[in-house]
Amino acid sequence: MTQPNMPRISLSACTGLLLALAILAQTGNLLAAPGAWRDPATGFAIGGYDPVAYFTKKSPTLGQEGVEHRWRGAVWQFANSGNRDAFAKYPEIYAPGFAGYDARALAKGLTVRGSPVVWAMFKGKVYFFRDALSLQQWQRDPRGITAAAQANWPGLAKDLPGTSER
Repeated sequence: MTQPNMPRISLSACTGLLLALAILAQTGNLLAAPGAWRDPATGFAIGGYDPVAYFTKKSPTLGQEGVEHRWRGAVWQFANSGNRDAFAKYPEIYAPGFAGYDARALAKGLTVRGSPVVWAMFKGKVYFFRDALSLQQWQRDPRGITAAAQANWPGLAKDLPGTSER
């Protein structure tokens, strides 16, 4: 029995909407999380380092002027156009975990920018740390510390300056 003046939505439309919402939620685009901290002097995400180079060169590499891409309110620099294009296609894969903030500090409830030259790869994601000591401490229990950082991240990330699209 239908109510008068009530809009009708087909089952296929509902299914499509639910599928789209599930995909957006899974990729993190439903409520866009911060992309990365920005260098206060240059405005570039993660200090102008190429986020793809951690995967391809296995080392921190500064991006080149003019080889850039805008994502989540920040300009990202890249060492070459191939890296830029890869990032443009799959930014969630290449962007550093926790928007480049120190994973160990986040696990303790603190927000500290990580250094693009003090980093580690864990489960296919790059994580930055403020210094070598923080990295060493994280390496003792990467699974547990990363899980604690992940639990704290939503509450800590919502008001971080220079990371959102504001």
